[in-house]
Amino acid sequence: MATYLYARVSTDDQDPEAQAAFLAAKYPDGLIVEERFTGTTTDRPKFGRLLADLKAGDQLIVREVSRLGRNSLEVLALAQDLKNRNIQLTIDNLGMDITTPMGEMVFTIMAGMAKMERELMLERQRIGIEKAKQEGKYTGRKALDPKVIAHAKGLIAQGMSKADVAAQLRIGQSTLYKYLAL
Repeated sequence: MATYLYARVSTDDQDPEAQAAFLAAKYPDGLIVEERFTGTTTDRPKFGRLLADLKAGDQLIVREVSRLGRNSLEVLALAQDLKNRNIQLTIDNLGMDITTPMGEMVFTIMAGMAKMERELMLERQRIGIEKAKQEGKYTGRKALDPKVIAHAKGLIAQGMSKADVAAQLRIGQSTLYKYLAL
């Protein structure tokens, strides 16, 4: 039986090490997995490998529900999958194992709150962008140069990991995945 600590942030200017250090101080025997990737999906490279490695009796600990994801349906399905596999999921700031009936109820509410938080943030963002457009201050995010994408694909074809390619090209992993999917 192993304990895994998962720390995730969404952007390159955030640091997962603060989350990891906090969790490591509380759970010193935990194996740490850090990731910079959007929370809009549970389909993330390091998280996917972690989920595949978990075995019955293991424990997965995250700081808060939103570190698992912002899509309540995916997060609830993930929790159910872990429960079915006899893997304990602990949300640290709730201080509970969500595989218990009480924990599951609180977790369901918190997953909905995480989704609502994201929707409200996107609404505020849309309002801000619309205002900036009206004032002529917003031109949108500049697309990546096709040469950069071609170079990235070449590095991946040579065997370099996507995380290393993103770091070398100084782009976010989620941005790289988005362009590779096009």
